[in-house]
Amino acid sequence: MPKSDSDQPYHHGSLKEAALSAVVARLRKGEEELPTVRELAAEIGVSHRALYRYFADKDALKQAVAAEGFALLAGRIPVGVDLTALSLIDGFLRFAFDEPSLYRLMFSLRSTALLAEPVPGPQVRRVIALATQAFDDGAGEEAVRNRVFTAWGLAHGLFDLWRAGALRAASPDLAYDFIRARILESGLVD
Repeated sequence: MPKSDSDQPYHHGSLKEAALSAVVARLRKGEEELPTVRELAAEIGVSHRALYRYFADKDALKQAVAAEGFALLAGRIPVGVDLTALSLIDGFLRFAFDEPSLYRLMFSLRSTALLAEPVPGPQVRRVIALATQAFDDGAGEEAVRNRVFTAWGLAHGLFDLWRAGALRAASPDLAYDFIRARILESGLVD
């Protein structure tokens, strides 16, 4: 019996979504590298020519997978009255710890690719808008932007240090608690 939907060859439906689901499933299994478009086509049982309609090359595939990741990240961040700087950081960190390979891929894009249209730009801008809203204390656009970048940089940097083994913790939960505590101590979030 197959372990997941991505273990089944593609049959009918949306080829693009099937391909993206297969890549996300690989990342969730801990794989760090993306397959080539040809390798992905073979994995899901279609002609590589069929996938090239959606992904011109491996970079296009990477951007599409990053868009999926940013959409998932946005879904982890509370909205409305529940959106605070701390809830944003909690959502960001939980996502990073739960989806480390996808997270790494998302943040490996250069800024021009990160904001590219049609993907992943809109999904990235959605996360940026949530972050801006969460940190908006009325101090002005530049001050809010600086707080967002500083808090995000602190969370991202400490998480990357933990992932690289430079920040040791007995468990991912203890690493999460340590990183969260450092962010709270920074005074960037309440």
